[in-house]
Amino acid sequence: MNGYIVIPIFTDKYFHPLHKDNNLSLLYVKQFDKEPEILTFNHSDTLTIGDIDFLKDKPIITLNKKDLLSIFPFKNVYDIDLLNYFLYNEPLNIDDIRVNVIDFFQNKYYKTNHINTIIPIYKHLEYCNLVAERIMKVWDERDKIDWESYEQYNKDAILAFYSIERNGIPVRDDVTEILGDKVKKHISDNKLYSDYFLCTAAGRPSNSFGGTNFAALEPEKRKAIIPENDYLVEFDYDAYHVRILGDLVNYEFPDGAVHEHLGKVYGSDISYEESKSLTFKYLYGYIPPEVSQLSAFFSKIEDLSNLFWKQFQEQGFVETPIYKRKIFKNNLQDIAKNKLFNYMIQAIETEYNIKTVIELQRYLYNMGTNLILYGYDSFLFDISESDNTEILDDIKQILQRKGFLVKEKQGTDYAF
Repeated sequence: MNGYIVIPIFTDKYFHPLHKDNNLSLLYVKQFDKEPEILTFNHSDTLTIGDIDFLKDKPIITLNKKDLLSIFPFKNVYDIDLLNYFLYNEPLNIDDIRVNVIDFFQNKYYKTNHINTIIPIYKHLEYCNLVAERIMKVWDERDKIDWESYEQYNKDAILAFYSIERNGIPVRDDVTEILGDKVKKHISDNKLYSDYFLCTAAGRPSNSFGGTNFAALEPEKRKAIIPENDYLVEFDYDAYHVRILGDLVNYEFPDGAVHEHLGKVYGSDISYEESKSLTFKYLYGYIPPEVSQLSAFFSKIEDLSNLFWKQFQEQGFVETPIYKRKIFKNNLQDIAKNKLFNYMIQAIETEYNIKTVIELQRYLYNMGTNLILYGYDSFLFDISESDNTEILDDIKQILQRKGFLVKEKQGTDYAF
């Protein structure tokens, strides 16, 4: 494949690429086996403006596809962090690539916005050349993975999470009093932007930016998030991991709450909360023989865990069921069976959710309602009353398409 290595350099290293005050400063472009060039857009060294038209239909290799999509909706972009993740279960490390002049400017003038616009262009070129070398080393190893699996994940996963990021998270005027002064410079048109990082060890995206961990936002801080439209609605899955596993092993739960159903296995005097605690203890730990014997669900889960472990030991990898991503034994040294099973549950949960987000965004296309936050087993929507009156029912139907049940909360801020 003859393509281009493309590395965007934004005016401000510390702003989100979607922030209204963060613009493209330079674009490093290197066609394979040719000399690189730097296209200028916003830099003190030149008044000329670059042109990206020639890249629109070309294969592009870049470190972070979401960054590039914030500039232009390029079609054929391959994310090298993700490719390295498919190879080694971690993103490409470039933290050790240093250019003294860049470090000097960014360390001394870290409070100065748009510092990249005054760092000499040839120093940005020096840095990008070093990054491009690392990118090509990973690219040259692509034949070690299932390319079709990578291509589909590269297309679907990044599109799904970028589509949420792009909507932004509306926040109230006094957001700094709730989340702290650290978020002040990250506010853009009364919104904060999240950053879903896909290449985590367990396969479950993290989500934080500008000092705010949106994936683990404390209840008292959720009130900072408000609707840009009319009101917020959160849909939260009931016992999501348990239902996903039930779907995988073809175990059909009866109507009602899963933990009430499983509580009957543990004993008639077990409360809902005790049942929930025991279920997760067994799923992520040890399933006692008496529980496995009493419950077809746990018997099947034990079989599935053993199957994953056997494949992992004998084949040297285990494969996720939807996108067929291989989790290689060589990349996970000294991992126990229970931990591998936990990794697989989180990876499978993510793959289910990627499909769900894509379907939700197709439905919401050209509507005023936005999906603004994803929380593993929950989805937060900014609802516009200008949309059709069935919108909540339609969203619920999409979320429950595999028979999984959701609960609904709504209010004028995220504290509910």
